Amino acid sequence: MASYAAGTQPPGEAVPGRSGGYHASAALWVAMRGTGLLLSVLVLGHLLFVHLLTDVSRTGASFVARRWSSALWVTWDGTMLTAALLHGAIGTTAVVRDYARTRWARKAWLGFVYTLCSALCGLGWYAIVATVIANPVH
Repeated sequence: MASYAAGTQPPGEAVPGRSGGYHASAALWVAMRGTGLLLSVLVLGHLLFVHLLTDVSRTGASFVARRWSSALWVTWDGTMLTAALLHGAIGTTAVVRDYARTRWARKAWLGFVYTLCSALCGLGWYAIVATVIANPVH
């Protein structure tokens, strides 16, 4: 039997003692890999277009405003933000499910993690959209 790190069991192996059982574990396993793959593409694309193909000395607020005048880059950055927060929340979920000793503690911690993730995601999207609206580039 293969050994896996905490929270990384493949979908076929339910973890005893965890609430949610097989389906929750499988969904988290798939979501963690999906967000990781998505982040790999988004972050490498970001590094290529923003840091390698653009002169770093010209990267400033006006560069970001020009970049965010395109719906592609607004969507790219917002999706990268969302994927990173989801990936972190899923990883934290695995830790909480492994180490929270009582059902109440697990529910409380997971509620906190999901609320924080949602709030940060909303705040991030608000910052992106507000910046685009406040700084139209013609």
